[in-house]
Amino acid sequence: MANKPTNAEKLSTHQQFSSKNRFLHKVAKGLEECKTTKRSLTVLFIGLDSLRQIFHTYNVKDGTAFLRQCADRIRIFYSEIGVAEGGDGLLLLVDGLHDMESAERAACDIIEAFSEPFAMNGTDIFLTVSLGICLDSDQRKSPNELVKGAEMASTLVREKPGSNFHFFSPDILTTWKNTFNLEFSLRKALKGNQFELHYQPQKDIKSGNIVGCEALLRWKHPDKGYIPPDHFIPLAEKNGMMLELGEWVLREACRQNKKWHSTGTYRGLIGVNLSARQLHQPELAEKVKEILEETGLSAEYLELEITESATISQNNEVLNSLRQLRELGVHVSIDDFGTGYSSLKYLSIFPISKLKIDKLFMKQEVQHNQAIVKSIITMSHSMEMKVIAEGVETEEQLVFLEKENCDEVQGYYFYKPLPLQEASELFLQAQ
Repeated sequence: MANKPTNAEKLSTHQQFSSKNRFLHKVAKGLEECKTTKRSLTVLFIGLDSLRQIFHTYNVKDGTAFLRQCADRIRIFYSEIGVAEGGDGLLLLVDGLHDMESAERAACDIIEAFSEPFAMNGTDIFLTVSLGICLDSDQRKSPNELVKGAEMASTLVREKPGSNFHFFSPDILTTWKNTFNLEFSLRKALKGNQFELHYQPQKDIKSGNIVGCEALLRWKHPDKGYIPPDHFIPLAEKNGMMLELGEWVLREACRQNKKWHSTGTYRGLIGVNLSARQLHQPELAEKVKEILEETGLSAEYLELEITESATISQNNEVLNSLRQLRELGVHVSIDDFGTGYSSLKYLSIFPISKLKIDKLFMKQEVQHNQAIVKSIITMSHSMEMKVIAEGVETEEQLVFLEKENCDEVQGYYFYKPLPLQEASELFLQAQ
């Protein structure tokens, strides 16, 4: 690490603060020097998270001046830097970073430099940074490739909490390409009827009867076969497709359940997961009512499952929607209960009819997890709510749940999610 610069040296930052083109020229010059010294060059991009929102919120008119302050902070650790504006951050070329170890030390120093607040119009603001690092270890990259690599690496840590850093690797480009291809295929899939529902039965723990089933979305790609839900559902939520997909799932689940009822195959509930986007639709209850009327399914046979995290961001619109759903006769349950941060206040406010204990508490058979399950069951019954445990995989788990008076169970110990034909045959045999 270089010695701390003098005040005169700090002022030189303003002279070095350059355009992106001048910065690229400096990188090119550095690459030429590295050829003779046989060293590598490192470019860093400091993504300043939520910078534009902060500027608008605190009426910062001179963004460039603020970025100069950021550059001065880095000079506390490194006096010889080349720096340029990079949109919502800074591009850095720091002398002496010739391997991953030295670049990682620099990243930690930079994160430390941003640990103290900035004064913005009389208010202290803390900034988190997403630091991307691109190292020319093979001495084959161009200045543009180094800059783009650092910027791309920065995007990989933007959604993580707090300040962090990431090194560029060619795998990033492969991942991005695969993601873009998957998104393109996803948009075609709904129009091409590539989605289907699988159904996982739910049993009453005392009678052993099948009393419900959860409808689970599956994507059967024509070339790749089944795409795992955890690959495409986050993408659908990110690109805005989840509303359209969610509506398709709800309509198809209601249609199929009505068909089972009409043929005498099955007379139980069907559970459908609501995404956070669906839950925040202003006309959610109207949409559900419309689908129930269209499919002919009675509201008492539909259960909408919302995640515990969705209840945290509750507002009056969400609360009104849930109350309207309950007035329709639709059941509402909280899925994956126990993994979020719900308070008892939320449970008392929301019109909930059932809690689903997250499978995490069933997999890890340790004493404190069993205590949590006992507490959830006791609390739910005291509030006149049913409890269903998901992820039940062993007889020992079932015995424990029976002892604690859990109402319903779901999991591979009984049934995995079944395609339509298999589910229909099972329901018919169970009559």
